[in-house]
Amino acid sequence: MIHIASLVAILLLTGIAWAMGFRSTPVLDAASAVREAEGRLAGFRAAEAVPAAGGRGAVLRGVDGSLALLLPFGDGWLARRLSDPAHVRVDGGVLEATLGEPMLRVARLPLERVPAWLGVA
Repeated sequence: MIHIASLVAILLLTGIAWAMGFRSTPVLDAASAVREAEGRLAGFRAAEAVPAAGGRGAVLRGVDGSLALLLPFGDGWLARRLSDPAHVRVDGGVLEATLGEPMLRVARLPLERVPAWLGVA
């Protein structure tokens, strides 16, 4: 009987999470990418944003020339500054940034277009 009660509780919690919107897959356009990056990265002011293919992330250029990434993370976004542009390359339209974090060593983001300000071919 305990196993059935546990199963019912799990299904109930899953249903509540689904009803609250945690099933969504967020999508970014340039304007929402700017809002997200400026809200998540202290002191960052965006000059331009280029969404990833399908709106599943973005690369941004700050007014000071700095670069930032928005990466999909669950039903939200993970924001990272790209401190060294030498660690960024584009291969076949896919941006690859070496972040060197223990859980995120390399970030890959397929871009809709490769902006000239990215400075990579």
